[in-house]
Amino acid sequence: MKRTHVTGAIALLAAAGLALSGCAGTPTGGSDAGPAGDGEIVGGPGVDLDTKTIKVGALVPVSGVFAGAITNIEGMDAAFHRATQPGGAMEGWTLEVVNQDTKYDAATAIPLYEGFKDDVAMVSLVLGSTIIDAMLPSIETDKMTLIPGGTTPNLQFADHLVPSLPMTSSHAASLIPYAVETYDVEDATFCSMTVEDTLGKYIQENFDFTLEELGLTKGIDTTFAPNADQLTAQITSMKNADCDVVMTGGTGGFLQTLAVQSVQQDFTPLVLAGNSAYNITLATGPGADWLAENAIISVPGDEWLGENAPGQAMLIEDLEAINPDYTPSANAHLTGYVNGLLTADILAQALENGDLSREGIATAATEIGTWEDELGLTGGDVVIGATAAENVPPHKLSMFRIDGSVPTGLKLEAYNYDSDVAVKYLESVAP
Repeated sequence: MKRTHVTGAIALLAAAGLALSGCAGTPTGGSDAGPAGDGEIVGGPGVDLDTKTIKVGALVPVSGVFAGAITNIEGMDAAFHRATQPGGAMEGWTLEVVNQDTKYDAATAIPLYEGFKDDVAMVSLVLGSTIIDAMLPSIETDKMTLIPGGTTPNLQFADHLVPSLPMTSSHAASLIPYAVETYDVEDATFCSMTVEDTLGKYIQENFDFTLEELGLTKGIDTTFAPNADQLTAQITSMKNADCDVVMTGGTGGFLQTLAVQSVQQDFTPLVLAGNSAYNITLATGPGADWLAENAIISVPGDEWLGENAPGQAMLIEDLEAINPDYTPSANAHLTGYVNGLLTADILAQALENGDLSREGIATAATEIGTWEDELGLTGGDVVIGATAAENVPPHKLSMFRIDGSVPTGLKLEAYNYDSDVAVKYLESVAP
């Protein structure tokens, strides 16, 4: 069993651009020793044994409406720097992030992956279920270890993919029970509005599963195209169907669009949204007041200045050290940080085994076992099985309301809400 190992102080410089990179730690020289002890080490792509440098890939959109996603990389950089400090999991090594801007588009992402795959040891952050799905054949052929930014059931148990956080598509199984318990909507009509892609498909599946488990009343299902700037038709349909609660699923700025156009139609349902819908403009954009009144957002971890999760203060400390001018971002900073810490532990295990090849890193990942949520950031322990079919992601999610008075725009309402329906859903999709 492997535990999250994070101690020491931090410093780092994060860089931005279409090919974003960040590095951490100070190499100490030599090519045959690591924190696990002395011995001959087998290298591999992305590994420079002479300088003790390992390059880690990421495929995160950092332009256009997704520009704020760069904070995922900043979070990972912070984790890597901590891990390479004295007492860290990769003490004495340098870990560098090599990011490619996917523009949240699979057709763009695949050539980018093919272009840098021989230069990285593993890929530790990819945003977009459709993108990851399209990458799977190459990932398996390349024996590339990949930690997604979020998963769906078709990806959760795929070979070479390592879970780190609750499934992005399973938030309805927590949001809906929470809304029933907290907002007395057990007699409401529940509707859905999901994006037309892999993520939306599985959010819809999770929504239907949850309603059936709880015996709730279902209204209508609506969908929208990725990057849609008009949701008037969907809003009209839901209003005419007397939808009291709307489970949403998507990315980018769709919640702002929903808010602004719902105001125009005097539509005020209780809106439920998972972490994929979060961006830093929720509390500042043109629909902020409507969202503050009507939306509940589920995100792993604690409020930005909260004291429930020991790892939250550590994350803030590390970000302040690497970039004193950082802008707090819920979800994205945490996702990058968690994935970075897990990456460091996997690489440390590979180093202990003396094998930093692709095969060695893949083997090391299967040896992690239960990655305990000592920091309170992941929503529970992560089980990384000896085979992908044995993986068990965490399931607890924290519930937030939109509030412009807090740094990220998300004010905590319930930390690590534990849903029986979420557990049942995980059991239902397991191989």
